[in-house]
Amino acid sequence: MEVENAYKIKISRKRTQITTYENLQLATSEPIKPETPKKIKKQVPKLPCEESAYSNYNYYKRMKKRREVVKELVYNNFDVPNVVMITLTFSGGYEELAVANHEFNLFTKRLNSHYAGVKYIATYSRQNNLNWHYHVLCNFDKRIKNKTISAIWKKGMTYVTYIHTNDEFKNTIEYIIANLNECKEEKRGKRGYLASKNLERDIEVTSWRSEDEQRFNEIFPTIEASPRKILYETKQHLGIQGRMVNEETGEVAKVTIPEREINPLLKEAGYESWDTTYTHLSSSARFTDKFAPLQPATPQPKKFKRLQL
Repeated sequence: MEVENAYKIKISRKRTQITTYENLQLATSEPIKPETPKKIKKQVPKLPCEESAYSNYNYYKRMKKRREVVKELVYNNFDVPNVVMITLTFSGGYEELAVANHEFNLFTKRLNSHYAGVKYIATYSRQNNLNWHYHVLCNFDKRIKNKTISAIWKKGMTYVTYIHTNDEFKNTIEYIIANLNECKEEKRGKRGYLASKNLERDIEVTSWRSEDEQRFNEIFPTIEASPRKILYETKQHLGIQGRMVNEETGEVAKVTIPEREINPLLKEAGYESWDTTYTHLSSSARFTDKFAPLQPATPQPKKFKRLQL
């Protein structure tokens, strides 16, 4: 079985990116199976006297991934003018992260009892007094008042930053990312950010997964008909993914491709060796209909006696 022109498509609310494996043929003697869940790698224990270099490298990679995920969640779920940044501080002693996060979770429950459709993502770090504090992006419009947030928070001072322009929005994202990077050592083993469960992620579709076939056939013609821009290219030596079974002996061996000359078309394109070329492109195709409309949180009807806001 051969699959030519393998594509991975990543769709967010504001952009579409494609990775195309231009020279790649995924060949196998067996049908390509649906993707299986990745196994969680066991945590590498720290040494008594020094930290494991392997553990430190993994943590560095996780921090990089967290920053990417936070940006992804922000751009898919918030936009001007229906976004504000809320700063929450403690007036008492809240130096333990578990205790502080518990109070934050209670705050979000109270927030949801007063407002429908609340979306949020929060990062946290220590203040000079060693208390934790939170910076929360939330889908409120400009009608939300600081006194309202303060009455719901109850634990200390609050501040609402109103975001008026795209530049201010971008600067705010960089600010909460910087907050995510602070106190990194104390966040080991933690996700590093807190977010509501109703946030939308990027949509990823590949051309070689059986479960993606229908979505790929719907999406790809639009991308193919839209202008595209090459972002960058990377190359690796071409290896065929799969295995081959000797029917006589039952022996299983990895399938490899022999060295061979590249065809004239690839030579004209400037390739000197038979490499797999991963080309990363952006597309002008937009799929905003794949995401729910962005709406501000709205006051809940009063079904029972509650805090007067």
